[in-house]
Amino acid sequence: MILPYIFVFIASLYLPTDPDLGWHLKYGEYFFLHHQLLRDNTFSTMMPNYHWINGTWGTDAITYAVFRLGSFWGLTLASATVVTATFFFFAKAGKMNFLSQAILFPLFIYFLSPVNSNSFRGQQLSYLFLGILIFLLSNYKPLSKKLLFIPLLFLVWFNIHEEAFLFLILFGAWIVFVLIKDNLINKNYDKALQKKENLSLIDTFLLSCLVTFINPFGAALWSNALSYIGNPLVKNISEYAPYSVYSWGWWNEIIVSVLLIVYLICIFVKEHSKRHLPIVLMSALLLLVGFSMRRYLWPAYYITLSLLFIPSFHLKKYYDKYAIYIGTIISLAALCIAIAIKLPFSQFTTISWDTYCTLQSVPCSPASAIYLQKHKLPSHLFSYYDWGGWLIWNYPSVKPSIDGRMTEWQDDNGYSAVADYNDYMNDKKSIDKSPYDIVYLPNDQSPLALELSTLIQQKKWKVVYEDDKAGVVVRIHNK
Repeated sequence: MILPYIFVFIASLYLPTDPDLGWHLKYGEYFFLHHQLLRDNTFSTMMPNYHWINGTWGTDAITYAVFRLGSFWGLTLASATVVTATFFFFAKAGKMNFLSQAILFPLFIYFLSPVNSNSFRGQQLSYLFLGILIFLLSNYKPLSKKLLFIPLLFLVWFNIHEEAFLFLILFGAWIVFVLIKDNLINKNYDKALQKKENLSLIDTFLLSCLVTFINPFGAALWSNALSYIGNPLVKNISEYAPYSVYSWGWWNEIIVSVLLIVYLICIFVKEHSKRHLPIVLMSALLLLVGFSMRRYLWPAYYITLSLLFIPSFHLKKYYDKYAIYIGTIISLAALCIAIAIKLPFSQFTTISWDTYCTLQSVPCSPASAIYLQKHKLPSHLFSYYDWGGWLIWNYPSVKPSIDGRMTEWQDDNGYSAVADYNDYMNDKKSIDKSPYDIVYLPNDQSPLALELSTLIQQKKWKVVYEDDKAGVVVRIHNK
């Protein structure tokens, strides 16, 4: 029974590549050094007076603690451990047998690779808590005292990762589904017992809502979570965009949707399985939203995993006899493939920040950052968005203009740093007419890079540093 989990652990070993890692570490470091949360924007030059409600402050503290103890290797191990534990709780929620785990785990490891391939992230912790929640709900019985664990779960969850807000709403939807099922479908249900159960479920949900206010930001954390709804700025986050039709991610959605539909048909055939209908509907809701925002696909995949099983096709006698052998062969084959893909394992123990730079979708250049650090250049720096977190942690004297925290930031006047940044990057605003005197960008063919090329030819700006990854261009001030 342990073979599928060994496979999940090995297959979930990834090099940390999250471009936001640097600022997560810096926030965590501040918490441990000063024993309080950093509320001011002291890291970037855009929106210096903005006070951020950091909904991932718990994740930041954990990330820094793990990195302090084990560097990048520690983050890799922590990520694989969290993913393995998440698969464990979802499998236990569905009471999956060995053969089901052997066949379905590799499939869903593939489906979930987009969210796990950056290694340790707050989302992974959030899905672990979701696994615990689904485990509790799948074993729910009327007036069960196990419901008391759910408010405690949300208390911790809200202080780790703000995505808990989504799953609190989903928990409320589950309660609605259960109440409808029991009050409208189960006609022979004891009325007095039904009333007690209704009150118990509602009280549990209300208590779960109340404990979420026990956090360093109080009600403001709710306001921050609600600000994502209908916010046009989140379109700048790739996870809030849908997969394009016929892409591999789109086909994965179709496959999981078909599997869920097949299961939905099965539960109407098997009367005893209808108790899982509320959980099926939770997954269906997330899958439906996931077709317009891929971020919601990962929890939908995990919940769907907890529902699936490999049927015996009325071959119970032979199923019991040969299932363990078939499952063992499949698990060993999957494990061998995972080991072959992850070799050499030394890559996980020798990774450095220089290696981290080479793994970015747009590689960063340590040499260029060292140049900025050593030379006294004008202070008004315009820097590349994805390099902000890396600069914040490794080169604190080089203050970036923007970083990954700021995607949905908007002040009371409606100003958005990301919108302003995109205007310069896309040549909607001229960098020559901006307050910036130095531009630090990758060597590419972006509209801003082309504008700078023209300005250099006009001798208005000049290149002071360039390598194969990055360039530093400064304004020429006429005396």
